[in-house]
Amino acid sequence: MAKKVFPGFIDIHTHLREPGAIHKEDFKTGSRAAVKGGFTFIGDMPNNPIPTVTYQRLKQKISLADKKAICDIGFHYGTTGKNIKSFKKAWQSPRVLGLKIFCNHTTGDLLVNDIVLLKKIFKGWQSKKPILVHAENVEMAAVIALANLYKRRLHICHLSQASEVGLVRRAKLRKQQVTAGVCPHHLYLTDKDEKKMGGYAMMKPSLGTKKDQDELWNGLRSGVIDIIESDHAPHIREEKEQKNPAFGIPGLETAVGLMFKAVKDKKIKQSQIIDLFHNKAKKIFNIPNQPRTYIEIDPGKEYIVGKEGYETKCDWSSFAGWKLNGKVEKVVLRGKTLMENGRVI
Repeated sequence: MAKKVFPGFIDIHTHLREPGAIHKEDFKTGSRAAVKGGFTFIGDMPNNPIPTVTYQRLKQKISLADKKAICDIGFHYGTTGKNIKSFKKAWQSPRVLGLKIFCNHTTGDLLVNDIVLLKKIFKGWQSKKPILVHAENVEMAAVIALANLYKRRLHICHLSQASEVGLVRRAKLRKQQVTAGVCPHHLYLTDKDEKKMGGYAMMKPSLGTKKDQDELWNGLRSGVIDIIESDHAPHIREEKEQKNPAFGIPGLETAVGLMFKAVKDKKIKQSQIIDLFHNKAKKIFNIPNQPRTYIEIDPGKEYIVGKEGYETKCDWSSFAGWKLNGKVEKVVLRGKTLMENGRVI
């Protein structure tokens, strides 16, 4: 099959680990992994060991990224509920995509699950930029209600359960400004894989059942789920093989291939790819145009994950050995070639 040209893909959900945990990833290696995967714009999450919860830290993070990254990066501002006074400065920054709230336990120290504090945060974020949430089950229902109360735009990250698809569907039927994303690992792996793979399949939200997985695919096909997000969360092997493994897996280099595999397997249509990886994310997060930017993909070309190594510093994948489709062959950002013949320059 001939190569096809697509706009530069967007992944709004990555953890590039800088500052504070650059033994796992940094802006250079993370952005190279993004380009290898076909992404020209990525969004970085705030839950570093040094969390992005002050305007000064935000500026420092932007400066680090601009010195090292080879693709474009936007940033999600973080909150503990104690930094509401800094919100206005944050949302006025053109580099900030939204506010991220962690309502359930995951990596980092930004957990906010007190309803009074959540109300203050939703009230305080008086911006058209969305509030993003890691919220599962009861917490998801709560933030949907708060978004409705305060008329905020809400993006729910990484849906993982059938019940959550139902919550988003009902919110959209009520005409709420709610959008949602799903990760390829929740579409392709289940709790049975976690039993086989141990730490290498441990993440937050945890992998669901086959029933959950089926409903995620239904949500993707029907438009209830808006975008694909990798939730690229690299850890070194030692951290995944210890008694209490760190949560998260790398995903930037496999997300596109997994979704072209879905096209081949007739789980989705190829016409959905541009919406899932570009159009909808661009609209939801008001991402600026990238002129003279495109990627070339051979939709039918098969390749083996890991055969040519990885750009991510953690140097592994939960999908190692899998046969995927849609090899990204070339990436051009603002007229500059970043990848040629499948290799990052």
